[in-house]
This record gives sequence, structure tokens and C-alpha cells, in this order.
Amino acid sequence: MVNAHRCDDPKAGGVEKGIAMLADGLAARGHTVSHLNAFPSGPANTDPQVTVLHPTDWRDDPVRRVRNHLDDLISRPSSKLSEVVARHQPDVVHTHNLPGISTGVWEVSRRLGFPVLHTLHDYHLLCPRVTMMHRDGTTPCQPHPLLCGLRTQRLVRWAGAVTHLTGVSRYLLELNAGFFPGAAKHVIRNPMVLPDDVHPGPPPGSRLRSVGYIGALHPAKGVDLLLAATPVLDELGCELHIAGGGRLADEVEAAVRRFPFVHYHGIVSGEAKDSFFASCDAGIIPSVWAEPGGPTHVLVEWLCSGRPVLVSRRGGLGEVIDLYPRAVGLEPTVKGVEQALRGLAEPDSWEAIRAQPQAMEVAEDRERWIDAHEEIYATMA
Repeated sequence: MVNAHRCDDPKAGGVEKGIAMLADGLAARGHTVSHLNAFPSGPANTDPQVTVLHPTDWRDDPVRRVRNHLDDLISRPSSKLSEVVARHQPDVVHTHNLPGISTGVWEVSRRLGFPVLHTLHDYHLLCPRVTMMHRDGTTPCQPHPLLCGLRTQRLVRWAGAVTHLTGVSRYLLELNAGFFPGAAKHVIRNPMVLPDDVHPGPPPGSRLRSVGYIGALHPAKGVDLLLAATPVLDELGCELHIAGGGRLADEVEAAVRRFPFVHYHGIVSGEAKDSFFASCDAGIIPSVWAEPGGPTHVLVEWLCSGRPVLVSRRGGLGEVIDLYPRAVGLEPTVKGVEQALRGLAEPDSWEAIRAQPQAMEVAEDRERWIDAHEEIYATMA
């Protein structure tokens, strides 16, 4: 498994948690899984199955951050990468997020005779900010043909080494498919499995009393839209619970001071995260940007916690709304958020969605997800 961050990174996101779940599942089936990561995590690594390329993390090292962007432009199949990959002697190289490693690892693997599966999790190949949004985080942007285009050309020049390509949504896979004309392509959606730090709570109440948002507090996530629509919750007699951290934290805290029905939980984990989900009758994901995942890990958490969730129709999220009975689409604008909240709070609508089957965690979905990867590996090795 090749990924920028380690699975045991305390700041690990959904990608790393998914890699850990896949690696554990494969190991339980008798496969040996080794890891190549760009950045360290916690104490010095002593596991011979894990190789870390750089001594510092880009999040703590401005120089390393700049070098990540330079490495993207260069994307060189270096002798260091070649030595590391050769040392692991894999039957299959499965790459994920590649900042700090570069797509040169694809060409290194090809030269060494190791087939490559690449999984698309985001817009890294198209956008240096990974979001396909302007810097303000509120408006979509198209990749600049010279600046972003040159970077993309450099990144994908080794794409011919990738024999199989998977994406976490059809939207994401189709957006990048032209870079991998010779690769077999597969959509493998994130499994409907709760992470270890979330447990299903009591069912939602007989009427909508509270709505929750959990995630990055960033304009691209639609948090500012949600705050602008907050007064409608007072009209509906609903509380708003927000968890997470980011650049809009001050605005969230200001809303807490202004509205007694708004509650900010900060960054939550463990029992605090369970309590957060239990305090909400429904969730909301009002993302302005086209979320690449279909479903995202946050959507999985809401649904597996037994909560209905209002979901932006953009990107990978939009294509899975009809797959989950308790997911309800919304247009990510202030008016769209207000309309969705009013619609969900209607007694008949609320009762109808509560009557829908819950997308509870099932062991079969985890096994289906591991099966899908194992079947691809078998055609490659």
C-alpha cells in the first residue's frame, strides 16, 4: 500500500482509515501487506513492513510543503523510490494519495515488473489545492490550462504504468479516466461500516428537534451557508450541533453567542463523538464543492448511526442519494439549505423518512468491499 500518510497517524482522515481497514482485512485472509508512506507519524517507525520516505511531516515543515509541490512537478522515478519498492518485492503495488511520493512510483513499479492499481480519492491529479475550488473555497474553478495543466501533464506522464484504476465514485473515475486509457476501471464505493470510534445511538425522535454537522469548518464544506440559514432552525424549534475544526471556527463560535440553540462541540472523538451523534436527530452535509466520495466517510457515519441526512447533490455525493433511503438531497445554497430543513421538519416527511430502513453497519458490506479489491489483485498478480 502506497500512501502519503500512515494509517496510525493521529490526524488520519478517511483515506487512511480505509487503508487500515483494507490492510487488516487482507491480512486476516492470509495476505502480507506492507506500506510505503511519505511522512512519519508518532514515534520512530520500527516495523519492517513500513517504509517512511521523509523525516518530517509537511503539516509541520513549510520546506517539506514546498518540496511536495516541486516533487509533483518533477515526478521523477528516483533511485530511492526504486530501492524502496524493490525491497518490499510486492506482487501488486496499490497506490492511493501520492503527495511526498509522486507518481514516479508508478514508473518505478513498471520498470521493476510490478503491476499497479491506483485508487482515486480526490482531485490531486487535476488541482494542486485538491478541491477544484478557488482559494476562497466558495466558487468552483476550472484547472488553468497552463499552470494546472502543466502540473497535470507532469503527474500523469507515468499513468501508462497503471494497469487498473478504481475510484470512490463514478463521478471521480470519469473525471480522471482520460489519463488512464489503457487501465481497467472500477468503481469501489466506501463500505457502509462505522469506524471504531463511532457506535450507533438511540433512534431519532418522533419529530425533528436537532440537526448536526461534523467535519471541516471550511467554506467549501458549506459551513457558511449553514450558519447563514441558522435562523430557520429557530423558526422550526430545532437545535444545531456543530463539531469539527477549521478556518470558520470563529464564525461558529460567534453563532453560538448569538443563538442559544446553536452548540459547538469542537473536534470530537471517542465517547464525545458518540454523544455528538446521539444529540442529533439528523445530519447535514451541505458541501459547495463536488465531494469526490460516493459515499463520503461522513455520510457513512451519519447513516450507520441511524440518522437521516441532508446531502449536497454535487459530485460523488449526488450520485448516491438514491442508493440510501435516509439520504435526502439538497442544493448547496442558503435558500437550498433553508428549503431542505423546512422540508425535513414537516411532520409527514419526517415520519416517512424515519420509517425508511436504516443503513446500519453490516459485516457483509465490509467483506464485499475487501472482495472487490482482492478480485482485482488476483487478475494482476
